[in-house]
Amino acid sequence: MIGFRLLGTLHLTDAEGREVKSLLTRSRRLALLAYLAAATPRGLHRRDTLLALFWPELDQEHARAALRQALHVLRDALGPDVVVTRGDEEIGLDFDRLWCDVVAFDRAIAAGRFDEGLELYRGNLLEGFFIPDAGGFERWLESERARLQQAAARAAQTLVKRCEATGDLQTAVEWARRAVPLAPHEEEPLRHLIALLDRLGDRAAAVAAYDEFAKRLGAELETEPAAETKALLTAVRARERAAPVELPASAATTAAAVAVRSQPPRRRRLIWGALATVGGVSVLLAFRVGSWRGRLWSGPTTGQIHSLAVLPFADLSRDTLQAWYADGLTEALITDLGRIPSLRVISRGSVASFRGTKRPLHEIARELRVDAVVEGGMQVWEGRVRVDLRLVDAASGYQLWADRLEEPMGDRFVLEDRAARSILSALRVPVTAAQARNLRTAPTRNLAAYDLYLRGKIRVRHESQADDSVAIDLLERAVALDPEFGVAHAELAHAYALRVTQFVPGDSEARDRAAVETEKALRLDPDLAEGHYARAFLLWGPGGYFAHELAIQEDRRALDLNPNLAEAHQHLGMVYLHIGLLDNAIEEFRKTLAIDPSHRFAQQRIGIALVYQGRYEDGLRTFRQVPPEFNPAFWHSQVAWALLYLGQDSAAASLIEQYLRQRPEDPGGVVTSTRAIVFAKQGDERRAEEDIRAAVQKGAGYIHFHHSEYYIAMAYALLHRPQPALRFLRRAAAEGMPCYPCFANDPYLAMIQSDPGIAAFMRDLHAQWQRYKAAF
Repeated sequence: MIGFRLLGTLHLTDAEGREVKSLLTRSRRLALLAYLAAATPRGLHRRDTLLALFWPELDQEHARAALRQALHVLRDALGPDVVVTRGDEEIGLDFDRLWCDVVAFDRAIAAGRFDEGLELYRGNLLEGFFIPDAGGFERWLESERARLQQAAARAAQTLVKRCEATGDLQTAVEWARRAVPLAPHEEEPLRHLIALLDRLGDRAAAVAAYDEFAKRLGAELETEPAAETKALLTAVRARERAAPVELPASAATTAAAVAVRSQPPRRRRLIWGALATVGGVSVLLAFRVGSWRGRLWSGPTTGQIHSLAVLPFADLSRDTLQAWYADGLTEALITDLGRIPSLRVISRGSVASFRGTKRPLHEIARELRVDAVVEGGMQVWEGRVRVDLRLVDAASGYQLWADRLEEPMGDRFVLEDRAARSILSALRVPVTAAQARNLRTAPTRNLAAYDLYLRGKIRVRHESQADDSVAIDLLERAVALDPEFGVAHAELAHAYALRVTQFVPGDSEARDRAAVETEKALRLDPDLAEGHYARAFLLWGPGGYFAHELAIQEDRRALDLNPNLAEAHQHLGMVYLHIGLLDNAIEEFRKTLAIDPSHRFAQQRIGIALVYQGRYEDGLRTFRQVPPEFNPAFWHSQVAWALLYLGQDSAAASLIEQYLRQRPEDPGGVVTSTRAIVFAKQGDERRAEEDIRAAVQKGAGYIHFHHSEYYIAMAYALLHRPQPALRFLRRAAAEGMPCYPCFANDPYLAMIQSDPGIAAFMRDLHAQWQRYKAAF
């Protein structure tokens, strides 16, 4: 029996119980399977309905082709008999061969088996799932999420009353705790929980439940609890026994619900969608870290915290041999907190510049665009480590929480785990059971290997050839001490791949080592986000021959596992950019910048996408936001390229000459090929040809030579020579840049579009681009 879990963590297994990873990385086809499995009424669905839901942007012919391909993929992954049809127009699933938790949940609730249903309800339907350009599917998903959550909430409330009626107050409290987050703005479940806790004598927990609800209501609906709820809380605070609350049916409509229902229909749908998201899996969130409870700031906060920056920890030790430990702790906390999907955590690259700063924390938070900041200091002495932590609200500048943790040096993993769990508890961020286990699971039991890994990881981030060589040495030593250390193997693969792509392009041994280390990492942990990113890096780069679709699948798998992996967002955006999915690319680059505002590559490539779209002034403005010293060859070529489109030829020529005087070697030939465009526009065929030959020589073996090949094709188009232009366009497309919109929008290439060879090439490229659009 195929198993398909849609509530909470997405999980799909075949008839033998093996995870079907080929579908988990294909979001649109996975969404189609989810709709066929969960949509009501259950059974067969009309083909035209599916086309409107999943491919609304395509014409009928291409949409039907995309649906046929998607059904073929489903049958190939799950077996030929799972998808069933009736005639040519109706499609469904064979539920004798596929078990789905949504179907089982509905059956359990309908039969009154509420505890069974709530065991199946492990979170919102397709939590965090999204596919672009599918508004119909998104509306169905929003509605279905709300329906299922409301059913779960009613079931939990019914179980509370049943247990209370039999005198089992302890179990009633457990179900009441489950009921409250399932109906996050209804007050009847909250009042019931407060009354039950008070009857059990746990008034502190009753007050905490009220405070959490009141804070959420104020932040999300800008209102306060109803008078009845406040009166109940007043009685609890006064240590009076609060009687169980029996509410008439009309009282179930709380102030919060009224506030929502008073909104216009569209606004109301948006609010309920947001409330459903907040309410989902939070039943699993509560880490019990007693040391911080009395240290939370009790005043009003500006809203729920969704984004966080962990600033570099101050080193307060006098032992310089342990000075790096503060950086290691910062790195470890950013990594651990970054694995929580509901929390955006700024990458280390963007917070490093604030080391030792005297600037106010709220200014730093505003610059990084986060809701809160963690800062702290670390001291090592006599074999022990002490860490002081502080959480500060960005908008108000108030300290929300503070704590001091201390552990022996040998218990560093315990210290890091305590720090991460304490911060998450203070933030009240929902954490699933699996995420909690991951926080408690040390990546290695060998402290020496862990030290080497952290040092190597920090060195890799510097992205210089000298630092990369040091990082490789450190990480090689780490995996030698612990060959089962999966994330160290992944980081080593990254360091070797970086060597090939940026520093020594001809190092075939480094390329081979990167491939070996990637596979080791994923063999040790198939769900290691860093391992999937390393594989994507290799599939679309050194030795991978630009396997666009496979690289996209690996990047997306990495991001499913760790949405805060900025490099995977950037790499995915880069692949999208090169195959012409420009809006997708810009979206991924913006996600990169949300996590790492200092990521220059992402910012620079947004400019490229804008130019490909014909938005030359916007692209030029974006390029100029990046310092020229960052990747100077590409900066000068791209700025000159945009200037040429805008008719500012003399400014472009001046910029190019300035660069080539300082760096005549021009790695990759990218600026030299741009100068060929200048000469071609001037009609100087001889000098354009000289630059083309020089660029080809300089670009030999360069991984991104496809950009130079594109510029050369533009130069030949300006010289009205379609045959050599076509030759270089074909090479650019075959060697990593089949970017149909770029070629189609180019005003210089438009001069040779009537050539039969160019026209045939563009038709083939357009068909390939349409396939990419349908797939992703």
